[in-house]
Amino acid sequence: MVPILSIQDVTVSFDGFKALKNLTFSMEPGELRVIIGPNGAGKTTFLDVITGKVKPTSGTATFKGKNLVRYSEHEIAKLGVGRKFQTPRVYLNLTPRQNLELSCNARKNLWHSLFSKTPQPERRTVSGLLETIGLVAKADIPAQFLSHGEKQWLEIGMLVAQSPDLLLVDEPVAGLTDEETAKTGELLISLAKSHSIIVIEHDMEFVRQIARTVTVLHEGTVLCEGTMAQVQNDPKVIEVYLGEAPTLSAEQLNVIRIAASMAWADANFEQEEQNFILDRLSLQFSQDKDLQHELKVELQNYLAANIPLEQSVQALATENDRKMALKLGYEVLRVNGVSEQESQVYQRFIQLLDLPLETVREIEQDVEKLFSK
Repeated sequence: MVPILSIQDVTVSFDGFKALKNLTFSMEPGELRVIIGPNGAGKTTFLDVITGKVKPTSGTATFKGKNLVRYSEHEIAKLGVGRKFQTPRVYLNLTPRQNLELSCNARKNLWHSLFSKTPQPERRTVSGLLETIGLVAKADIPAQFLSHGEKQWLEIGMLVAQSPDLLLVDEPVAGLTDEETAKTGELLISLAKSHSIIVIEHDMEFVRQIARTVTVLHEGTVLCEGTMAQVQNDPKVIEVYLGEAPTLSAEQLNVIRIAASMAWADANFEQEEQNFILDRLSLQFSQDKDLQHELKVELQNYLAANIPLEQSVQALATENDRKMALKLGYEVLRVNGVSEQESQVYQRFIQLLDLPLETVREIEQDVEKLFSK
């Protein structure tokens, strides 16, 4: 059988840093593959190569026999590659049904989708997708009222509505409850009957639930592949995970993304200032230069996507996460100076965090003490 995706000796360099190093990977049509690895292993860059966001410095990447290097991101999407990012990207003011109708509509025109009659075949498709993702009962309420997990399922449905052959799903259970995580696993297993799927994930319990074959990335290359049992018992994997400094959890990553959003509130920075802010944020979580670079790339991608602050804050699962987000966000603003727009964003941020006022003031005072030393 001809692989649906084949990556051969791909290297990606950023200013001398090799995010991927002679990486070779392939998967068959109809396969559900899970990719794991420490932060800084190259997982995000791997997906970027597949979607055309990043072009390899050397090596080849082919999808259904076509050389992806020759195609733009838009063209690769048309070839049948769909990507879901960690944070849901749905139209919050539209209902799940309208979101799915818009995704099904080949004309991709919002006005036409909302104010023209949906053709019968598309209505059947949307009804089937609503059933698949478990949102029939909430099909006609605004998506802003869905839980974080339900928004994840809706975006997966929107992706499937575009009829891709290969689904790329990035950390689909970050911030989900145990019940939502289990349902997400069931959804992906169901979709794997008719699609090829690559899932990037840190949650090992979830990986055990869905994994058939697991690929472990480390330092930009494939460390090993096999069943979950084989991977867990591989001496190389044990050494890598035991020898690494603690990696970022999904919650920590969300916190650092929120801090970046706060820093970018007025989006009026020179390139040198942008690099300084991203460097500072990366240093908050790691002294490892490879991981710092991976974090900077992640933050640049996140900021370019213009994710609403509400969605990121909603994914903060605990009060400690919200406190950490407030501390880092306030520190970033304190470093860069606060414009009027940033002040407005910060006040809205405080409201979204829903922390006691005395807690907010205590954290702000702690940060001020650091700057007064």
